[in-house]
Amino acid sequence: MSSRYTKGPQWQEYLELMRQRPAAFLQSEHLEIITEEAMVERYVKETQKPVGVLYKSDYNMLVVDLVRNENQQLFTYERLLPKVQSGAVAVIAVWNKSFVLLKQYRHALRAEQYAFPRGFGEEGISAEENVKKEICEELGAQVREMTCLGTVYADSGLTGNPVKVYMCEVHSVKEKLGYEGITEVTLLSEGELEQWIAEGRITDGFTLAAYSLYRCRREADDIRCL
Repeated sequence: MSSRYTKGPQWQEYLELMRQRPAAFLQSEHLEIITEEAMVERYVKETQKPVGVLYKSDYNMLVVDLVRNENQQLFTYERLLPKVQSGAVAVIAVWNKSFVLLKQYRHALRAEQYAFPRGFGEEGISAEENVKKEICEELGAQVREMTCLGTVYADSGLTGNPVKVYMCEVHSVKEKLGYEGITEVTLLSEGELEQWIAEGRITDGFTLAAYSLYRCRREADDIRCL
């Protein structure tokens, strides 16, 4: 590996990302991000482990930081950051007093999974606009009204993508089988949904987090009960 690693594209894109998103590189006494180039050069040369922005897609970027913990140990720590910083949503869609779940094939799992509709953030689209877009694309439905319940991070050990959770009433759900791996549209009552969760039939982290927000907000009387 080149001794001038920090002149290469992976490190230069990393420095540009730091300038663009300073909040993603806040220093902490618990885990310090090392940006001193000589130290990065030395670590990469000795370990053959790359540091910087290693991969970018239309949705995510794989960032590998060199960090130092409280015991002064140096090691690399990878994370996924969203290409678009905001606007990602998970949607509790309700139709005729039933929760709408999609059964979709998930590549990361190589298996199907039941979940609420959701979507990455997109440039120039607000979270509210993204809710309407996802509901139209995945359910062929229109949103009547919506309420923001809060924000969740599905896996803070790996991703730094804030996802806003919305509850909305929708009109006229259609099956759009085959779109983004959708194989089934399922309507569940609240009792049925909780039974599925208890039985382990629903394992999607966004769905479980969204439903938890819904239950807490409902019990606090901030949203209308179904």
